[in-house]
Amino acid sequence: MKLTALKSRLQTAAPRVATLAARPGVVVERKRGYAGVLDRKRIRARDCSLCQECKRQGRTTIGHPVDHIKPLWAGGSDDDSNKETLCIPCHDRKTAIEAKQRGAGY
Repeated sequence: MKLTALKSRLQTAAPRVATLAARPGVVVERKRGYAGVLDRKRIRARDCSLCQECKRQGRTTIGHPVDHIKPLWAGGSDDDSNKETLCIPCHDRKTAIEAKQRGAGY
């Protein structure tokens, strides 16, 4: 009796830089893995771990999520100049607004 090998269902590991379809015909690269961890750490240090939206409104709030100021899907870059630290409420609010805009095709 001859044994046959089953086809592997394992997939290769995701690349360090993932691509996102921003708009038709436009590909945006986003850092993933350890490169992304270092990126976020650098942005938090630059922003002193303070929420930049609260800071603009005269409040001092500890921030943690690092967010793109202009979303990648809207043509924003993955450069440090397009990133800022936000607190969770500000990040959630901004994400909800952007989700509606993206759904409406902005």
